[in-house]
Amino acid sequence: MRKKLTQKTCLMLTALSLAVCLLAYGCIWFFLPNAGQGRARRELERRTQQLVSRLRLTQKAQSEELFTAFIRETGAQLSLQNNKGQAVSLFTFEKKEDGVAQEDGRQIRQPFQFADTNEEYLLCVHDLPARAQQMRRAVKNSLPFVAGTAVLLSFGSAWIFSCYTTRPILRINHIAGKMAELDFSWYCPDVRDDEIGMLSKSINELSDKLHEALQRLQQHNTRLEDEIQMEKERERRRMLFFSGISHELKTPVAIVIGQLEGMQAGIGVYKDRDKYLARSAKILQSLHIFIKEILLVSQIDFAGGDRGEPVFISRLVRELVAEYEGYAEFLSVNLCGEVADGLYVYGDEMLFQKAVGNIIGNAVGHSPPQAAVKVELAACKKGVRLAVTNAPAHIDKEHLPHLFEAFYRADDRAEHGSGMGLYITRLILETYHVSHTIENTADGVLFTAFFRVCGNESSQ
Repeated sequence: MRKKLTQKTCLMLTALSLAVCLLAYGCIWFFLPNAGQGRARRELERRTQQLVSRLRLTQKAQSEELFTAFIRETGAQLSLQNNKGQAVSLFTFEKKEDGVAQEDGRQIRQPFQFADTNEEYLLCVHDLPARAQQMRRAVKNSLPFVAGTAVLLSFGSAWIFSCYTTRPILRINHIAGKMAELDFSWYCPDVRDDEIGMLSKSINELSDKLHEALQRLQQHNTRLEDEIQMEKERERRRMLFFSGISHELKTPVAIVIGQLEGMQAGIGVYKDRDKYLARSAKILQSLHIFIKEILLVSQIDFAGGDRGEPVFISRLVRELVAEYEGYAEFLSVNLCGEVADGLYVYGDEMLFQKAVGNIIGNAVGHSPPQAAVKVELAACKKGVRLAVTNAPAHIDKEHLPHLFEAFYRADDRAEHGSGMGLYITRLILETYHVSHTIENTADGVLFTAFFRVCGNESSQ
């Protein structure tokens, strides 16, 4: 590209320069001899007037020096005619045999008299046309030198000018090629006040805007990929969730159906209807609670994190601690709370009550007798920190990654629930972008959550 553009520009400028030189040389060839001849004729007429004026003041015998000096200085030919029109010989002038001098358009004729005679003479001055021919021959002879000089100067100046002119254009073309390859690290350095400078500035602005647009597009694409990945993960969880629901519902429903059919037929032990009706009612009550939890999961799944409002988290946690004190006392667990006042977070109060209640309930329910469960709520750099510690307690490492999965039970005892509590807690916290962890510590098990701050208002 560089060679093509630079060479094309150089050849065009060289051809143009040579054409101008040829035209100028033709003008010199045609006009210079004529212009020089006109000036020479006017100068010859002036010198002839001067000669005639001096001859009129000079005697005939002393005029030879004037004629000789005039011929030497002007290079013209002189002839004299008497009043009869006959050519006369005077000193270096020889008498013409034909008696009459030939006239042409280049002849200057001036009558005069010598100072010592009354006879009138006619001075004829003949300009030599050979001078114009000599000038043309001189111009012709100088043609090779002038042509060579013109070619060298034309090519050299054309090459310099083409390089100077095409360099920024080639640089802009190179940068545009890099932009086409999505490389925006190049920049046009040409700072000029002409159209090329404006083009460089426009290319730089276009590069910056394309770079920004591409970055935004990449960010949107990254977010879209993350959302697609999250949606795939949510779909996977839904499939596992519904698979777990079917598994969890199958056994108690089959038990109730078997008991009812046995009581209806009056077979064996099922003749004691009151006993098995009570068992069926208890199973149906647990199924009712289980179905309510499933509906809550569905509600959380469709709620979305954008639907929220300020939640007075200080009052909510304080009330939950008071609510679980009776349960902790029944299990001989020491439950205490350290709750800072005036803390508000962003979310849904009912769902946060369910999530925090599940955490406190699990901490109390999975602690051995005489254990201590401590609930702390305080402001921090990340927002509002909730920490629930039960000590002494321990969760095996193989159970820690799965505690928040649906229907997962680290303890298979029936009284420890359906395995939906921590799953619901995770859904609620993830819906409102609350980061949370659960880990073993030196003293026991620690659950930590960081809520987004909504603003501080007065306590209620």
